[in-house]
Amino acid sequence: MNNEISLCMIVKNEEKCLPTCLESIKDVVDEIIIVDTGSTDKTVDIARNYGAKVYYFKWNNNFSEARNVSLKYATKDWILIMDADDELRGEYKKNFKLLLNSKLEDNLVYFFETLNYYGDKPDDNCITINLNPRMFKNGRGFHYEGEIHNQLICPNNEHGAICNDVKIYHYGYLDKNIVSKKKRKRNISILNKLIEKEPNNKFNYFNLGNEYIALDNPKKALEYYYKAYEDFNPDTGFSPALVLRIIVCNYNIREYTKALNFIDTATKYYPKFTDLYFFKSLVYKNLGKITLQIKALNKCVEIGEPPSQLKFFYGSESFKAYFELGNVYMNFKDYDTAYDYYIKSLKSKLDFIDPLYCIAHILKEKNISHAKFKSIIEKFFSGSTKGYPVIADIFYKEGLYKISLEYIQKCEEEKIVTDSIAMLKAKCLIRTGDFDECINMNSIKVESPFYTHFSMYRVLSCILSNKIDYASSILGSFEKNTLSDNDKKLLKIYSELVKLFKNEPTEIISENESQIEYGMILEICEILLINMKFDELKIAVNLFNLIDNKYAFLYLGKLYNKYGFVDLAKKEVLRSIKEFTIYDNEGLDILKA
Repeated sequence: MNNEISLCMIVKNEEKCLPTCLESIKDVVDEIIIVDTGSTDKTVDIARNYGAKVYYFKWNNNFSEARNVSLKYATKDWILIMDADDELRGEYKKNFKLLLNSKLEDNLVYFFETLNYYGDKPDDNCITINLNPRMFKNGRGFHYEGEIHNQLICPNNEHGAICNDVKIYHYGYLDKNIVSKKKRKRNISILNKLIEKEPNNKFNYFNLGNEYIALDNPKKALEYYYKAYEDFNPDTGFSPALVLRIIVCNYNIREYTKALNFIDTATKYYPKFTDLYFFKSLVYKNLGKITLQIKALNKCVEIGEPPSQLKFFYGSESFKAYFELGNVYMNFKDYDTAYDYYIKSLKSKLDFIDPLYCIAHILKEKNISHAKFKSIIEKFFSGSTKGYPVIADIFYKEGLYKISLEYIQKCEEEKIVTDSIAMLKAKCLIRTGDFDECINMNSIKVESPFYTHFSMYRVLSCILSNKIDYASSILGSFEKNTLSDNDKKLLKIYSELVKLFKNEPTEIISENESQIEYGMILEICEILLINMKFDELKIAVNLFNLIDNKYAFLYLGKLYNKYGFVDLAKKEVLRSIKEFTIYDNEGLDILKA
């Protein structure tokens, strides 16, 4: 490389993610500096295996001091900052190499976009974006300040340069990696002390609000965001993020008027801030103001990709906006317009598959022949066998279980075998009445997170095949103390179901209202309804008597209506209104039918 570079990192107990990070960068940097702040796992050994120079820093609750120690040991011309849960890969890695081989400006700080995954697993459709200073010249006095949220200080008034061609993936916001509540409370304590020292530092208030967001307390977060917003300066680096978070918090607590007021103010400061219009569309969606929702979504598309400093939610100017427009017209049953928007969404991001499920629903509603239906969906995958699992799931979601099984078989023929596919197969088999085949499935092992639910399908298949004793033996094979809370609920419900079919005394499942238990019982009822097992259904609905059942009649009404049993649906909705005064718009629509 024309420019030699040191990677500087601070770490603690990062054995799970550090190998991915270092593997992604080992052939790009000339030196790896690791400052360990107290690891008790294999972090240090892993770092040394990658040739890192490892130094130690006694943790003192100050991230900036630790970061500055790492800078002190760097010997190369340039410094790259990464965290252990970062990764540089794909085209962005190639572009970074090109950048290092170019003429770099000593007085520039190079900013890269960080693509933050969120949710239960990495998904390119679930990304937030922020802009971070990542690369700067060594030996110019750069250092960090701020005990928790360290900020790079440029002593010689260096300028920032946004490098759009280099992006770094960050895994720290995935559910499994989010820091504990204990650490959040520690951060809150530190920030409160900082505020006592510097009561006019708005950045500390902003970060304190962020801590409460991480604790899922948007109302408390807003208290500090509003303090940070006092004497608002739109040119401050964190100001766009601040106003967006104020808007998101108000949206989440349904303070829609406040959210809209802040959006209107913010768009005057930041007219190309696409996310503002996207959240405007979500507010109007919830308020039922569909024309204004469409207008806001079209504005997202019109603005297009915002500048990097105004990028936070991935795709709000493209695939997400088109998808929401498709949903609007889908609700109007304007299937042709909806279809067009879903196609635009897919073209904007080829691996965003949500529109495919909607397209499948449109094809079903249009009574497209099954042969043509399959052909259309397959074309989206260009004949690749890798699409079979998704196609199987699409047909399952549309209630076309036999077609789904066709694609599951194709998966098996192509050696595409996963627990997810086996689970889907069990779901299809029990809904097509292939109870014996479902009972005989053994492809999901005890250690799988799917095992309990999978076993319950086998239990229900046994009940419907008059093999009640076998159902009991399956239930008896579980050790409750090894199960998750949800799996314990599932086991309890199916245990009581077997008792109902054996005419044995039952026990209360739960005295607390729980949507999870409603969903589990409703799935049993739905499977029985699909298979026209009405006598068994009369027995199974008694499960609702074993939980807080005030919503049972309404949910049953909706279930009957879904499968065309309109008279039964009306009867249950009326019972819901008479006995519990519980109804909703969907329930009222059933009565009008």
